[in-house]
Amino acid sequence: MSSIFDWPGKSDTEGNVRPAVLHMLDVASCAELLIEGHTAFAGLTAAQRRALVILVGLHDVGKISESFRALIQKNERGNPLHWELSHFLLCGVLDEELCGLGGDYSMREELYAAVAGHHGQPPSPAGGNRTVRLRRNKAIGSAERDARNWITILLELFPGASLEGVSVDDAKGLSWVLSGITVTADWVGSNTLWFPVKQGSRDLGEALEESRRQARSAVENAGLEPPCLTRLNGSNPYGLSDLRPMQEAAMKIELGVGPQLAVIEDSTGTGKTEAALILAHRMIEKRKARGIFFALPTMATSNAMFERMNGFVAKMYENPPSLVLAHSRAKLSAAVRDVTGAERDETPEATGTEWLTDSRRRALLATVGVGTVDQALLGVLPTRFSTLRLFGLADKLLIVDEAHSYDPYMQRELEALLTMHARLGGSAILMTASLPLKMRQAYVSAFQRGLRKFGVLFDDRSYPGLHLISSNILSVSVTPAPASSRRIEINRVPSRSGAIDLLVAAKAAGAACVWIRNAVDDAIDAVLELRKRGIEAYLLHARFALVDRLRLESSVMEHFGKKRKAGEGKVLVATQVVEASLDLDFDVMVSDLAPIGSLVQRAGRLWRHMDERPEPERPAPGPCLHVVSPDPNAVNNESWLHDLLDRGAWVYRLDDQWRTAKALFDEGEIIAPDGLRTLMEAVHGENAPDLPKELEEAESIAVGEAMAQTGLARGNLVEVDDGYLNGTKGAVGNDASFPTRLGIPQVTIVLVRREAARLVPWAGNDMSSTDWAMSEVSASRKRFEQFLPDQGKAEIIRAQSGWPKWRKESCVVCTVEENSAISEKVFYDKKFGLRIVETAPR
Repeated sequence: MSSIFDWPGKSDTEGNVRPAVLHMLDVASCAELLIEGHTAFAGLTAAQRRALVILVGLHDVGKISESFRALIQKNERGNPLHWELSHFLLCGVLDEELCGLGGDYSMREELYAAVAGHHGQPPSPAGGNRTVRLRRNKAIGSAERDARNWITILLELFPGASLEGVSVDDAKGLSWVLSGITVTADWVGSNTLWFPVKQGSRDLGEALEESRRQARSAVENAGLEPPCLTRLNGSNPYGLSDLRPMQEAAMKIELGVGPQLAVIEDSTGTGKTEAALILAHRMIEKRKARGIFFALPTMATSNAMFERMNGFVAKMYENPPSLVLAHSRAKLSAAVRDVTGAERDETPEATGTEWLTDSRRRALLATVGVGTVDQALLGVLPTRFSTLRLFGLADKLLIVDEAHSYDPYMQRELEALLTMHARLGGSAILMTASLPLKMRQAYVSAFQRGLRKFGVLFDDRSYPGLHLISSNILSVSVTPAPASSRRIEINRVPSRSGAIDLLVAAKAAGAACVWIRNAVDDAIDAVLELRKRGIEAYLLHARFALVDRLRLESSVMEHFGKKRKAGEGKVLVATQVVEASLDLDFDVMVSDLAPIGSLVQRAGRLWRHMDERPEPERPAPGPCLHVVSPDPNAVNNESWLHDLLDRGAWVYRLDDQWRTAKALFDEGEIIAPDGLRTLMEAVHGENAPDLPKELEEAESIAVGEAMAQTGLARGNLVEVDDGYLNGTKGAVGNDASFPTRLGIPQVTIVLVRREAARLVPWAGNDMSSTDWAMSEVSASRKRFEQFLPDQGKAEIIRAQSGWPKWRKESCVVCTVEENSAISEKVFYDKKFGLRIVETAPR
């Protein structure tokens, strides 16, 4: 007669086997800790949470089967996967035992799918054709009785469990994050350093207590247990030199009940980041979250944001929280530990831990994470392990910086993320200096959809403003910060040579200058032109390997940041990477024409720190934004902008560009903050001017493309209300399969160099995952792919030998030779980054 201990769950290289039931107890014990206190489960009773722990404890019930035992003992493959058998058993014979938990079958089916689909994708709907059912019954064989016994034992080990009161709609919402908890608990519970592969006690009561002891240590060691929050005391508990108006508003505004969306609208340089963190601290104190994920538009600015947050966050918690900067483990502070030990797990079908150990993903599970918004958006796309992202995010204050900066495709994704986040009980904060009213309404409506509130209009036009949205809306007008109240003159520069002349003269006068260009190649050309005039300009753009971008960013902060030396004439040429998060301060600014939101952001880096460098010390007559642009009143053909800006004219919508030029040059100045809302609505509002007839076709094309992008996003996104089982629409792929951004398709290049007859990462020679990540650079697939080397070369295959599967699938290795050449026309160096040139650079 068989025993429930006869069914193996885990094995290792030394021949040890851990029974499936003991492994399931390990995972249930981890889930018990992860569910407790998690925001998404706050509305459940203790009995309901206990029932979910039981279901997580059944995630691997398919291992109680003849087929899985044959896989372990004889390496016989080709049978149904164990997680498919888990779903088959739960939805079939085992539901006869589990129906005692209460609720109807449709509700339980949603939850069964969540725990069974713990290998990155939901199972197929239960049932199947007769052949499939027969095959699965044969795979289970004589194990059915022991599987039923395991149900009985779990119900005894977790007494009082009940799903009464959980509706089908509730279960569909819970299924997304329950799946993520199952994945996380399974990975932690499979770590052989924390849960050794051994037989274990046959007294299941004792085994559960042992699993619980190990789980407490494992969850803490994995960095998944947030430390205690520091209590707020005094009027300025963070020790800021002085609280600015928005920060004071964040300290005082009354928080409502349940999930909330905060929208912070204020000028650049007014301390919005600190205001958001103050508000986040207060929301965490009210148990609306336990951590923070700070989502930025690009990786180029996340390092600076990490440095700003590091000291502030330390004051929020009694002990150092797990704090992760996506991409750069060199910047970790008590970071989430690598989940090691999986290399000793010899169980066939073992998921492995390479997905989790990549820092871009670990930032979602840390108590405090900083990364690109893409890592969050992947949670609402049908990607493998998307629910792990949702589990991590649901317990976080989601802070989205530069909320105005998204195209229609990404805006629709962010709307879906806000809906999902609210549905899972999460709260969010949007930060912006220039959010059009129409876009703001879309975000507010999306969040309220997640709260099951519909049709609430929000038309508050106050600026600056702090708004709290839940089942109702609370808006507070905020007094402008004195430093943000200013007038910036607008000067149109009609030629590129005129911009060069202006920068040469300003540098000679001792000014800190910048030319912000819309395209990387235009920025490189500008540096080369300045070099011909005897000026060695700094260059910063997104086509540098991350290790070089961080180095250049540090240099730029030194020479153009808050503490720079006055009177040193220097020139920086940069792309949009300097628009956000970098605390830069220029005396003279030239910018290519860009949409009004971008120009407002750029102008926020002009004459910024007047306390450090007051007006008399500035080598310029006053703050002036010099805009390289043709005359909006002289449009002769559809090439109105392209003849002047070249490649940079293709970056933004032409209709937005013309309306920006018209509004800006007619006004002649930016009045901050009083005139910002008016400028924004002059470009994006209902009463924006009609375009000249020569540009009408361009607008029609742009509107059509925007509608197509929105439609594509809707087609790609998961259906929140359909639950995990059906919400992915049957299509699940890797991260690269469902893009978070459209635009120009990108290729991720991993740079390597030769050292001692082998290829090593550009960023270092220890072959670590950090060095590989720091050696990445993205570029246009269409432009660069034709020049990239064959990936079948033996030396490249050897260099990739230690790579995880996802990196092999999504990255291209390129060797940088001593002359900077990657191929005949593609070159990389630390000064110019990745570029295409017709002849080798000197």
